Amino acid sequence: MNFDFTLQKYSELCEAISESDYRILTMEEYVRLSVKPEKYIIMRHDIDSEPYYALKMATIENEFGLRSSYYFRFIEGIFLPDLINLIASMGHEIGYHYEVLDKAKGNEELAIKIFKNELTEFNKIYDVKTIAQHGSPLLGSLNATSVSGIFNILKALVQKREIFTYWKNIDMWKKYDFNEFNIIGEAYLSVDYEKTIYLSDTGRSWDSSKYKMKDLIDSSKKSNFSERINNTNDLIKVIKNQNIDRMCILVHPNQWKDSFLEWFNWLIFVQIRNNGKLVLKFLLNNKKITQE
Repeated sequence: MNFDFTLQKYSELCEAISESDYRILTMEEYVRLSVKPEKYIIMRHDIDSEPYYALKMATIENEFGLRSSYYFRFIEGIFLPDLINLIASMGHEIGYHYEVLDKAKGNEELAIKIFKNELTEFNKIYDVKTIAQHGSPLLGSLNATSVSGIFNILKALVQKREIFTYWKNIDMWKKYDFNEFNIIGEAYLSVDYEKTIYLSDTGRSWDSSKYKMKDLIDSSKKSNFSERINNTNDLIKVIKNQNIDRMCILVHPNQWKDSFLEWFNWLIFVQIRNNGKLVLKFLLNNKKITQE
């Protein structure tokens, strides 16, 4: 298949990156560099669901001599030590995709305790140096990664149960210092996004800001660029032509499929989920206004 958001298309993206003159960096490498290169690409992945796609993606990158940062959530079915070790063995960086302020329902003291405990578990298998917040707007086990997950959200809405988290996990660092945990960088805080273009495949689109809920770059610090990137072919052209000097590319492995049936089913599901996100955004904003 040569459709967008397939592993074959991701291989084409990796080929373009590997043949370019960009310096390819993990998040840890970027943070450690006191002098940044003139041209660079930070490659990063958030593992929100279906972690075996992360292994497939890590293998593709390894074939092209690329190294990325892989951020895993600490939840059942995602934090899989054997799989994480396989990805690390290819030279990729492993990071912690934390959501502790959500888990603690806004209690910062409890959140930092959860953070410490979960990071300890990560460090048993990998020496974690960078972290990235998870940006789900949903409470507890609610998720929009499957049809059953969306059904549970609708059911909770009908039952008038609370479904939203009103916290940004990144806000805990206003009170605490992640350096105290031997962490050197946070993906949303430690990159100069005034000089680095932030590109994400959220919502199965590179032009996806309207589908983002909480994992957004501060608009006052966001770099502006004139290139219109609607699909992966556009991104490949930008890389080949080197139209952007510095960029951070965030890829969610579960968005990229390797069979037509999986690709088609996910296409339909994502359309439903994206429209659902727009509804959730409206409800969440309305809720905040009501509370104020």
